[in-house]
Amino acid sequence: MSPKQPWVHVETHPIPIEFQEAIGGHPLVAHTLYERGYRTVDEALAFLDPDLYHPSSAFDLPDMERGCDLLTRAISEQACILVWGDFDVDGQTATTLLVEGLRGLGANVRYHIPVRAKESHGIRKEVLKAQLVQGFDLLLTCDTGITEFESLQWVRNLDIPIIVTDHHLLAERMPPADAVINPQRLEEGHPLRTLPGVGVAYQLIEGLYASLGRELDLGRLQELVALGIVSDVAEQRGDTRYLLQRGLKSLRKTSRVGLIRLFENAELNPGLINEGHIGFQIAPRLNAVGRLGDANPMVEFLTTQDKSEARRLATLIEGMNIKRRSETRQVERGAEAQLQASSDDRHAPAIVLHHPGWPGGVVGIVASRLVERYHKPVILLTGEDPISGSARSVPGLHITEAIGAQSDLLNNFGGHPMAAGLSLPVAHYPAFKRRFLATVEAQLPSGAVGEPIEIAGSLRLDELDLALVREISRLGPFGQGNPALNFRVNDLRVVAESTVGIEREHRQVTVADKENNELRLIWWNGADERLPEAQFDLVCQLTESDYKGTPQLSAEWIDFQLSEAGKVEIASRQVELIDYRASLHSQDQLAQLVLESPRALIWGEGDLPNAIHFKGRHELEKNPHLVIWTAPPSQTVLQHVLELVQPKQVTVFAVEPGIGELHAFMSRLGSAAKYALNNLGGRASIERLGATCAADESAVRTGLLLWEARGMLSVNFKGEEVHIRADRPEADFDASALLETMLKELLEESRAYRRYFHQVELRSIINR
Repeated sequence: MSPKQPWVHVETHPIPIEFQEAIGGHPLVAHTLYERGYRTVDEALAFLDPDLYHPSSAFDLPDMERGCDLLTRAISEQACILVWGDFDVDGQTATTLLVEGLRGLGANVRYHIPVRAKESHGIRKEVLKAQLVQGFDLLLTCDTGITEFESLQWVRNLDIPIIVTDHHLLAERMPPADAVINPQRLEEGHPLRTLPGVGVAYQLIEGLYASLGRELDLGRLQELVALGIVSDVAEQRGDTRYLLQRGLKSLRKTSRVGLIRLFENAELNPGLINEGHIGFQIAPRLNAVGRLGDANPMVEFLTTQDKSEARRLATLIEGMNIKRRSETRQVERGAEAQLQASSDDRHAPAIVLHHPGWPGGVVGIVASRLVERYHKPVILLTGEDPISGSARSVPGLHITEAIGAQSDLLNNFGGHPMAAGLSLPVAHYPAFKRRFLATVEAQLPSGAVGEPIEIAGSLRLDELDLALVREISRLGPFGQGNPALNFRVNDLRVVAESTVGIEREHRQVTVADKENNELRLIWWNGADERLPEAQFDLVCQLTESDYKGTPQLSAEWIDFQLSEAGKVEIASRQVELIDYRASLHSQDQLAQLVLESPRALIWGEGDLPNAIHFKGRHELEKNPHLVIWTAPPSQTVLQHVLELVQPKQVTVFAVEPGIGELHAFMSRLGSAAKYALNNLGGRASIERLGATCAADESAVRTGLLLWEARGMLSVNFKGEEVHIRADRPEADFDASALLETMLKELLEESRAYRRYFHQVELRSIINR
């Protein structure tokens, strides 16, 4: 079980009356600003309102003037500029911003974003050679380059000018470039110091246009900067916060058709886009492409004005995002299994795990989740030899320095205080793990727990309203350096809950107090977490959302702990299990069970015997006796069913549903889609389609996208529903091939889970 984070109520101090009067509104706003170090009225107002902030000059950055001169000469001579980016969202947006800005000046520009699976981060010499065959006259990096000594020296030896723009930590020496534009070269506390890679690229383009006396559409570029700031978790200080505020405002009325299409797919109202939407819905989609495929098309996606091209690329992004979710789930469960199997790993000061088959594109995501769950540094490694992976840290440990202390065992490494990447020979793994754990133990306090959850105040449910939320939102956007406010609500009970999301990975929970006031919350990635089984106290965050055009209060579940009354109330519960998985006469035994227990709820999906009344997952309701006829496609579906039915007795047969292969699955899904078109106005529940096909809902979504890519029908996902249209889009053979591969992997994952379900100890996966 993961350790609990301590709850700490923020101490407040008296603030000057003139400060409160100048800030106005709810006293909480002024108190929060004052406690976070904004002690003068001018500082506080500039924090709240970007119109009152005075942005820094781009030329505060070292080598900015030199970089602008080199680009000016290249543009005037029509020399070929090669922009070299990175595959995460910060790198994608930085590349796009430079390409768009330079083309606006008539520059001859080409770009390259490394393909993660082949190149990893950075500048590979063999790829540079291929680029030289095409020819380029100036190399311009973004979000990379600060430690690429060998590759850059090779370019320098060819007398090709180099401009490095990056934001990563400086090495002991500067790279061999004509200009190195990196905010880490500025003094601590400088307003430009916390810019991400796209922020540095923005400063270069802004400085270049200013030096040429040219007009620049700042808002259009600030949209890209906002995406990079949030996705790279840049600290919101000075110009970084200012650019995020400006960028969010521009994003809400963006003219980029790719982003407009992405917003539609994510079911986002563009006019209400905020930092949370970027962090949880937009950035993961864009990152999925870079993590699992080739991010170079993202520059076209972010710049195209062709709606059909935007639609095609958006469909690919959705497919990649489904694959990312699936692979993330696999790696997370694999990592948890390793942890539970090793007492040494569970009790170590950090988590360091390796599996040769983990997809490298998602280990960083899983590492972040494990940090949130266990509140200790995490390194997850994959591959056979060499092995490589990602690291995530906790406050108090500079993860890159801790890894660097073992540099004699590594091939390479790099990163930030809170995140890093590394590679090493597999033979060095045991020594690296031992020494890294010793380094962490020496630097972090013994018995350290998670960073405290700071609570801004305690509220009652009847005190929560939109007026309060709108006052809190004045402090936004929230993020690194400006955390969202946490509120405590005491003496609650759970009155309803359901799993939501494409993978059913989130929970929607309704809680009530003693006066029966209710609040509905979203618990991100909470589907596999245990709900409080008795009265409890809650920590939550409050935001405003939009439902069909109507503003409403939204709440996010952060943490809970049983109240004293809840601790007294809690009692253990056991489910009675009856195991018929090894039976050779399953249908006869099921028929006998129906006679003996006519009120039992029989859950079955796929190819089913005709004489028995089965119910799909979309038809289930509370019942003391659940019969599991077909083996479920995933633990997520099983858990969802158990939570719906809340049985006291479970009888398990676990027969095969009979439609696990691609052709059979697509045929069944196609028939269900045709039925929806002919009888339901084209509307169908994803859950019902999953029951019809005996499949996980991610497979259903991927299968529908595959039918669309084959040019057979059009689909539009709306929450837990899909709208199917008979109009046939043009077939996209590249997307079709990709989606078919992804679907085969998803179906194989379900087959693997069913094999596991046939042999696992039932008590370990079926409980209350």
